[in-house]
Amino acid sequence: MDDAHAWDLEQRLWLEGLDTYRKLLDEQCIMAFPAPVGLMRVPSIIDSLESAPRWDRVIMAERSVGRPAHGCLVLGYCAEGYRAGTKPYGAYCTSTYCDTGAGWKLVQHQQTPIE
Repeated sequence: MDDAHAWDLEQRLWLEGLDTYRKLLDEQCIMAFPAPVGLMRVPSIIDSLESAPRWDRVIMAERSVGRPAHGCLVLGYCAEGYRAGTKPYGAYCTSTYCDTGAGWKLVQHQQTPIE
């Protein structure tokens, strides 16, 4: 997967809904969010999205791409998410995608809030 495609997938996860997550998440994906959410696995991730509003817009700055092994890609960035009626949300994020044989899937995502 080239860098542009990876960033497109990452943006889709911020802006789009359940169908995108079902398509892009590996069944073993683990996500880490600030308290009180904490660690989440796929069933909880999907359940939480059913009632969560999506972002209207996201800006990804300080973009960095790592390729630690064949078939593995790591994105690092500073995200600023916007949705109507709320203050912007800022976080340092990482996401790891792997070529699983069934396509590139998200296997890890982490957010550290920016105060």
